This record gives sequence, structure tokens and C-alpha cells, in this order.
Amino acid sequence: MAKKKRSGDITAPLWFVSYADLVTNMLCFFVMLFAFSSLDSPKKRQESQSLEEKFHAVFSINSAVGSSQWLTKGGKGILLTPSSRKVDMPHLAKKVRNQLRKAPSADRMLVMASDQMIKIEIPSNVLFESGSAQMRRGAEDVLMALVPVIGTIDNYVRIDGHTDDMPTRSANFPSNWELSTARACSVVRFFIDKMQQDPARFSAQGYGEYRPKVPNTSEENREINRRVEMIILSTKKTVVRDFDWEKGLGD
Repeated sequence: MAKKKRSGDITAPLWFVSYADLVTNMLCFFVMLFAFSSLDSPKKRQESQSLEEKFHAVFSINSAVGSSQWLTKGGKGILLTPSSRKVDMPHLAKKVRNQLRKAPSADRMLVMASDQMIKIEIPSNVLFESGSAQMRRGAEDVLMALVPVIGTIDNYVRIDGHTDDMPTRSANFPSNWELSTARACSVVRFFIDKMQQDPARFSAQGYGEYRPKVPNTSEENREINRRVEMIILSTKKTVVRDFDWEKGLGD
């Protein structure tokens, strides 16, 4: 009488498992070859190239026009590519507020928004020492918190510097005009030089003591007036064409 095979008995040699894996891998390989071969038509090649560009913009670690990359603490890489889509300003303001919650001195900063602009108000002593335009320790962490937002849009960004009405005591800054402008320029240079943002998007202005929020009647009010304002405009960067002033102005 023949012995019955139990369900748990091996019914094939052990080498068959490796052979089956090899056949499966070969099948996948030929399926991929067939898929690529179907992209020979011009239309398919164009669609494939467009898809490749989109993936490259998101996942590439190489520098690209309009993009920026840097290393954060811990060696984590970030690549940001400005979007060409229209920006919803109230939604953008919400993103700015969420980002600033992660920054040092978050409770001292103010974010205001309208359909035309977003204003981020930062007290001067958060970024600078008294009478100086050189960033103090920790100031870059405040500004870096805004880069994930600023780096994903193509809008113009204006930096405004403001002081109180006390005369400057530094030979480098004969008046508050120079001090306020130098501080605005320091912020701009941080975004351009260290965060590799597009310089054509940024501008700097200094108002000295002539745009106070409150009257300079006390030390508390003067501290309020010493500030740096980041203005994110609703307008996007445009290509400026050459303008012939002689022809443009006419007779």
C-alpha cells in the first residue's frame, strides 16, 4: 500500500524557490522594458519629460534656478522651489503664524494680513544689539523659521527698518536713517546670501524714526517703535524689460 503524502511534506526541491524568484524578477524586468518602449511616440516622450521634471523639482538635491537648498541642524537637507500658482494671502498668513510659533521670541512678533500684503513685525532687539546692524546670536533662527514659507512663493518681499527718535552714538551710523537701512539690508542679505533666495524678489528700506507706531514719549513706546517689518506683497516677481528712456519720455 502506497504511503500517503502529508500536507506538510515538501513537494518540490529547494532550488525551485530560488528559481521561482528569478523568473518573477525577469517577468518584472520585461514588463518595465515594454512600458518604456511604449514611450517612443513624441506625445509620450513629452508627457514622460514633463513628469520627470516635476519629480526632479520635488526630489532633486541639485541646485536649480529658482530653488534653494541648505542644511538645517542635524544635517537634514531642505529643497524649496517657488510655486508659480496664485497665492491666497490669508492662507499664507496662517502658514506664517504657524511657522513663527516654532521660532524663538515667538510671543513678541506680530503678523498682520490683508488682500494686498502680509506684515511680519519683529522687535529690533530680537535681531540686533542696541545701535548695531549686525545680527545677534539666535537672530538667524528667527528668520530661518520663515524660509519654508518665503522659499515656496515667488512674491516680492520688502524689509523695512525703523528706529526710535534717540540720536545714534555710532560712527558707522551718523543718523537713524543709516541704522534703519543697514538693519533692513542685513535681513535681506541673510535671505539672499545664506538661504539662497532670489535677490530680484527682495528690497530694503529705512525709515529712521519717521514712521513711529506710537509717540516716542517713553522708553516703552520707543521700544515698540524700534522694529523690523517684513512685507510679503501679493504681487509676484516679473521680468523687467529694457526700457529706452529717450524714446519712452518723448519730446
